[in-house]
Amino acid sequence: MTEAAGTLPQAAEPEIRHPIAILGPNKPAWLSGLSAMLLGALAVLGHAPFHFWPAFVVSICGLVILLDGAYQNKNRLRSAFWRSWSWGFGYFLAGMFWVGNAFLVDAEKFAILMPFAVTALPAAMGVYWGLAGLAAMFIWGAGAARLMTYAVCFGVSEFVRSHLFTGLPWNLPAYIWKPGEAISQVAGLIGPYGLSFLTLWVLATPVVLLAKGEPRKPPMTLIAAGILACASFAFGFIQLRAAGPISPMAGNGPIIAAGQAGFSQKDVWDPANTIEIVETYLGLLDTPEAQKADIVVWPEGAFPFLLLEESFVLDQIQARLGARTLAVGSIRRDLLAGQPVYTNSLLVFDVEQGGLTTRSVYDKHHLVPFGEYLPLRPLFKALGIASLVSYDGEMSPGPEPTTLSLPKAPLADARICYEIVFPSFNKQATGKAAWILNVSIDAWYGDLLGPDQHYAQARYRAIETGLPLVRSASGGWSAIVDRLGRPVSEHRAGAGYATARLPSTAGPTLYAQFGELSFGFLILGFSLMAVWRHKRH
Repeated sequence: MTEAAGTLPQAAEPEIRHPIAILGPNKPAWLSGLSAMLLGALAVLGHAPFHFWPAFVVSICGLVILLDGAYQNKNRLRSAFWRSWSWGFGYFLAGMFWVGNAFLVDAEKFAILMPFAVTALPAAMGVYWGLAGLAAMFIWGAGAARLMTYAVCFGVSEFVRSHLFTGLPWNLPAYIWKPGEAISQVAGLIGPYGLSFLTLWVLATPVVLLAKGEPRKPPMTLIAAGILACASFAFGFIQLRAAGPISPMAGNGPIIAAGQAGFSQKDVWDPANTIEIVETYLGLLDTPEAQKADIVVWPEGAFPFLLLEESFVLDQIQARLGARTLAVGSIRRDLLAGQPVYTNSLLVFDVEQGGLTTRSVYDKHHLVPFGEYLPLRPLFKALGIASLVSYDGEMSPGPEPTTLSLPKAPLADARICYEIVFPSFNKQATGKAAWILNVSIDAWYGDLLGPDQHYAQARYRAIETGLPLVRSASGGWSAIVDRLGRPVSEHRAGAGYATARLPSTAGPTLYAQFGELSFGFLILGFSLMAVWRHKRH
C-alpha cells in the first residue's frame, strides 16, 4: 500500500529538487512513516539533558525532505499528514516515554493503563504536527520559500499545542538551546514561541544545499539564516557578559535553602515510610545550610498527608523553625456546603509570638489532566479510570494566580509543578513579583529524562520574565537560578539543599511586557513573504 493509492490522477506536479528519491512518490506508507518516526525520536537529543542541537538539525531537515516527497504524491494532503504525524509521534514518544513511570507508583491500580498512556499522549500530540504538515501543502513549492511555509505552519502548531485543551507546551523547539547560554537569552525578547519559530526556520535552511542545480555561491536563504543565528548569539553573549560572573552570596537578598528529602514517590506513598519522611524533613531544618537561611523551601507534596491537619508535625516544625520562613507544598482540605474540597497548595509558615502561623497560601490553578482531575469525567469513570492523585474526590483549581507574600522577601510569582512550563502563566505578577517560586514532585517520573526537561523549561521562565527562580523538586532538580537562567546553586539527588542569596532582577523583559506580540509579527511577516514568493515562482 502506498500513500498515493486510491486517488484520481492529477496534473503533473513541479519537480522538487532533492536527491533522496526513496522518500518520493509511490513508496510504501510504512517506509515514510517509519523514517519520520525515527527522525522525530532523533530530535529528542536536542533537548535536556543532552542539548545536542545538531541532532535536531538533521531531524528537521529530514522532515522537510519528507514533505518534499509528500508534495509529489497524488494525495499530497494525506501523505503530508501521515509523515508529519509520524514525526511528531516519534518525537513525543521518545521525549515523554517517562510519563509511564507515574503509573507504576501505585502499580496495582494503574499499571494496566501505562501502555495506553505512553502511546496515547504522543499520538495526540502528533496530531498537531500532522495538521501543520497538511496545512503546509496548500502553498508548498520547490524553492527556499517552502521553508518559510514550513516554519509558519509548524510554529503556529506549537503555539496551538501549548494552549488548546488546557495546553501542553513540553519540549518546544526553543528548548534545544541550553538555558543560561547565549542563544537562550533571545527568549527574553521574543519568548519561547518566537524562538521556536526562528529555530525551526534557521535549522531547516541547510536543506537548500541538497537542491540540484543551485549556483556555487551560498544561497541567500542560508546567508540570512547565518546572520540571524550570529546576531542571536551576539545578543546573548552581550547579555551574559554584562551580567558578570555568578556569585551565590552576592547582593543583599534573603538567603534561601531549597531542597528535598530524597524519597521516591513510591516510598512517599508507602505508609510504612511516613515516620521516616517526617523525621528526615525535620532533620533538614537542623542542617547547616538551613540554619543560615532566611527562607527554607520544601517541594510539592513533601508529606504523604494533609499537613495542616497534623498538629504533631506542625508543632515539631514550630519548635525548629525559629526566625525562619518555611514554604512547603501540601494538599489542603476545605469544606464547601458541607462537602470537602481539596486543593494542591503552597503553604508559607513562620513563627509569631511562639506559635506557627500560616502567612500565605497559593492554591494551584492549572491542574494536571488525569493526574489531578479527570476530563470528560463521566466517560472515564465509566471505563474505571481514576485520576492518579485523589482523596475523597478530585482536586479543585485555585483562583487566577497573582503574587505570593513571604516574610523577609519581596513578592513572588508562585507556581506548583507543571505550571512552570507555561510561558506567560502569571501575567498579573508582571512588574510586581521579584522572583519565581516553584515547588514540584518530579519523583513521579523516576530518574529518566523528565526531571531534566522540567528543570530546563523552568529556567526558561527566568529568562523570559527577567526574574530569578527558586525551585524545590522531590526527585528532580532543586535550584536557585538567576534572571538569565544560569544556576547559582543546584541540588539533584538525595536529601539536601541548594543554597544562595536570592539573585536580583533587572525589571520586566520585553517579552514579559508585550507577550506574544513579537511572535505574531514574525508569523505575519514570514507568512506574507512565503505567499509572495510562492506566487512569484
